[in-house]
Amino acid sequence: MAEQESMVPVAAIVCFLLGVTSLILLDRSKNRIWMDRLAGYMLSWCLVFFGLRYAAASIRDTSWWQNTDITSQFDFFQYLFFSFTISAFVIVAIFPFIYPYPIFQKSSTIKLVAPATFLGSLAIIITMMLTEYKYVGFWQILFTPAFIISIPVYFRFLSEEMLEGDDTARRMSLAAGIILIAFFGQQMTWWLAQLISINDEFIARFTIEAGVGSHSYIPNWIGYTVTNSLGTIAILSLGVGETWRASSKGINGFTIVIYLILGVGLISGIADFAVLDIVDSCMYTICENFPESYNIWYKFTTEALLLLFTPLMVMYILLHFDVIDSEAEQNRWMTRIIVILMLLIVSSTMIELLQSFLPVSSMISSAILAMVVAIFIGWEERIMNTLIAEGESISKKLASLDELHEPDISDNDLQLFSKSMGALTVIIIVLCFLYSSIVG
Repeated sequence: MAEQESMVPVAAIVCFLLGVTSLILLDRSKNRIWMDRLAGYMLSWCLVFFGLRYAAASIRDTSWWQNTDITSQFDFFQYLFFSFTISAFVIVAIFPFIYPYPIFQKSSTIKLVAPATFLGSLAIIITMMLTEYKYVGFWQILFTPAFIISIPVYFRFLSEEMLEGDDTARRMSLAAGIILIAFFGQQMTWWLAQLISINDEFIARFTIEAGVGSHSYIPNWIGYTVTNSLGTIAILSLGVGETWRASSKGINGFTIVIYLILGVGLISGIADFAVLDIVDSCMYTICENFPESYNIWYKFTTEALLLLFTPLMVMYILLHFDVIDSEAEQNRWMTRIIVILMLLIVSSTMIELLQSFLPVSSMISSAILAMVVAIFIGWEERIMNTLIAEGESISKKLASLDELHEPDISDNDLQLFSKSMGALTVIIIVLCFLYSSIVG
């Protein structure tokens, strides 16, 4: 049976490689408009930060690190985990002001995105260190702008498609919907549990397990409740919108994804209700363990969506919406690598699922993975060509509506974001090392 933590190292490698590869491709895509390039830099650094976050968690869970003589409550890799998480959250908070419908369009405002992200991340990271991460859950509210901006964008352009017959508007509503899933996918799988108000009991259990003395309940409860509520409203809104569209346009791939998430949320809500006695055991006696079947279910639904399929959605945005110049000859081989990685994510997840339910040996699973890789090597170019051929930048749609300005932004101004995030990465590593050494 596959180990519960086995997806985290895979997610670390996948996110980091996809993020670095995307940054290289973006630097070669000089002909893209400012909105596409800045959004690409932001999404790519999100992937890099999440890759480093999962890498820190993976190293911390190894027997080598656990056998070291660590006496303090927090260690170097735990500081790294929280710091890179906060940095990614700050990018997520600013991203919807740039993409898919740019609120920031003045050159002076756009030039502030890089320093605002850098200083905001650093301020929150230092604050969380000094308060020993008692309020780390509160910063989930940084996802709020993505909901406030993306939902109106989704319904505006969906309405234009359905009521005015503008098929080109679908690109905007699709981009907004994918961004909502990428940012709220985990919370979307808990929509029924949030509706029947049982998520609070899970939050209370996790607070007790973390140690009440090192966990501030109310601020963290606010952060988790707000994000869970926004995720619930988002998936139900997308379900209504896609059902409306499917009634006249038919069902497509995105509609199926929405219905799958709704189905997962329905089953998860029923499963959560069934284990409430185990959840509440922490408050009366000792924390009982969840059934193995319950852990497996969440591993291949919520956890898989967060760790593996979220980076797939980010890469889909970069490729399908022509953020990266994937048609250039010098970029095609790296784009093919991205497509192969995306296909391997899906196949490896399915094999992990097979091992969880059936007594399949690692040798057999390795053989299956090798066969899948061999098949993908022959099909990845066709898949890539299909993905790119159907793609078109949403900036063209906004430009046709005369709702996209072209401010005086130089290439150096756009690359400043990437350079500042690189500097932030170095500062985080040095800061975490020094602080863990002093406190420890």
